[in-house]
Amino acid sequence: MTGVGKWVFVVLAATGAAGTGAACAKTGHSALDLGGGELPGAAGLAAATAPVPLNTTLISNKALCAAGASAAPAVDWSPLRRISRVEYDNMVRDLIGDTTAPATAFVPESPMSDGVNFQANTYTSVSPLIVQQYAQAAETLAQAVVADTNRLNKVVLPCQTQDDACAQQFIAKFANRAFRGQLDATVAASLFQVYSAVKAQFDFTTGIQAVITAVLESPRFLYVFEFGDGMPTGDVVLLSSYEIAGRLALFLWRSVPDDTLMQAAAAGQLETPEQVEAQAARMLAPPAAGQTSKALGAMNDFTTQWLQLQATATLGKDSQFSKWNGNAKLGAELQDEALSDVSQLVLADNGGLAELLTSPSSYVNPDLASFYGVAAGSGTAVKVADAFLAQGQTGFVKTDLTAVSRAGILTSGGVLATQAHTTLPSSVLRGKLVREQILCNPIPPPPPNVPPAPASVPDGGTTRSLFEAHETRAGCVTCHQYMDPIGFGFGHFDATGAYQAVDANGFDAGPPLDVTGQVNPMNTGDFSATFNGATDLTTQLASAPQVAECFVVQELRYALSRIETKADACSAQQIYGAFSSSQLGVQDLMLALVKSDAFRYRSVENAGSACQ
Repeated sequence: MTGVGKWVFVVLAATGAAGTGAACAKTGHSALDLGGGELPGAAGLAAATAPVPLNTTLISNKALCAAGASAAPAVDWSPLRRISRVEYDNMVRDLIGDTTAPATAFVPESPMSDGVNFQANTYTSVSPLIVQQYAQAAETLAQAVVADTNRLNKVVLPCQTQDDACAQQFIAKFANRAFRGQLDATVAASLFQVYSAVKAQFDFTTGIQAVITAVLESPRFLYVFEFGDGMPTGDVVLLSSYEIAGRLALFLWRSVPDDTLMQAAAAGQLETPEQVEAQAARMLAPPAAGQTSKALGAMNDFTTQWLQLQATATLGKDSQFSKWNGNAKLGAELQDEALSDVSQLVLADNGGLAELLTSPSSYVNPDLASFYGVAAGSGTAVKVADAFLAQGQTGFVKTDLTAVSRAGILTSGGVLATQAHTTLPSSVLRGKLVREQILCNPIPPPPPNVPPAPASVPDGGTTRSLFEAHETRAGCVTCHQYMDPIGFGFGHFDATGAYQAVDANGFDAGPPLDVTGQVNPMNTGDFSATFNGATDLTTQLASAPQVAECFVVQELRYALSRIETKADACSAQQIYGAFSSSQLGVQDLMLALVKSDAFRYRSVENAGSACQ
């Protein structure tokens, strides 16, 4: 740490501006000790143990919420967490106009649990590397802001006069928003001391740079602190208006609250479920002309994690697939297609889960139209709304893919290419995705020393026969009976996600395909079905209550950045009730979620405990 960074560290260490001094002793809670103004070190945050996912039992088991809606709120503990990389990038974009996405190089988050695709900084300890990355990013970002006079004056500073009064106004607005409404007088005074000390040594601009550095290094920015407001109701306490504002921004935008949300919190207008819902509806609405939707970034983040699309843009496929290897952008375009399909349906069209799983239409550009073998814009040509257009996308139009056997997001080329190997499609990976992310049935991790997937099909054999060997191999059938028979339904799509009429896998000819399959129930009452092909499978999934229940659980995990527990049952069942009565409207689900007790309350600690 050099230059301004040293000044920030020394002054904060002297004042304790960033410290919290809190340490949670309750079993399962994270322990935190950030006293003395230091950033969280390797020993600063002890790993918490994630609860075992309850999955759809949370909704289907009505006994978990026997008391009903009239009972006192029941909410599980809210584990301390750091903001994610997506949240960091969105926050510095909205706070200081930075679009360099520095957090993409940060240490990645960890999966919430086996069988859950969502990742978070909730159940993990802090490494020295991420501490260093936070410090370096803060210094680099702050330096870039003050070096750009136009951005400093128009985006960051609330005033033009470069004096102490302007610095105080800046701290009051910038730090309070960065801390999501949790700037108190003591911390504000400490930040002004940072500014004053550095200004005395350098100048006004460098003093502002020091404040920005200090704020971006502060645990109040990097961690989500929620203490509650007022007297507890039983074992729970209602979150403060600013904490609700923070949760709304983190869930729906993956960013900091905007001025409207901050003003609503300051005016006490986030205290009732209806007030919270009204703000959420505003945040999900299409933005004004010429502006980009902040909800788009969060929706893309949800879709990317839910469907495991992180690596889609950089997938490599065997040289036999000429269409794939002839276009270096194809993976990224397929990823954009999948993201656009979800964001358009949810944010622009206010559509539902059933349509997401069964619609034969997709948003494609000329490259993807060629890949799929259709004419771009065939059917009803609708250009992707600019407000929900991912950065760099051009020429995407709504296109009917019925002729190439597409039906819903699970048959999107990007999803299928990701759940495949470089040469062969994988019934295991594709079946596992459906099993875990659509049905919420986690599959145990594979045993050690599992042999790699085969790279080719023996003469006279089929791709399906390779994977059917799991049914006779000792120790395999126990898990593979729940994945492979589902994945067989996607046999008409090769390793790149392209349609194949026969088992060709990139070549001109091959044996006939058998795309029949079945969904074997893992637990009593689970969804089961037999089907012929992907379209038949997705149609049956779209009408299955377990699939709708699972989607509610997935949204709950994403919104709260934690695994569900029995204490969430009443909230989950009420959310599901609203979701099912709205014909599975995804926005309706999200609005019901922010009104729930699980979103608006947190558990309390016993008097005298370390967390207290």
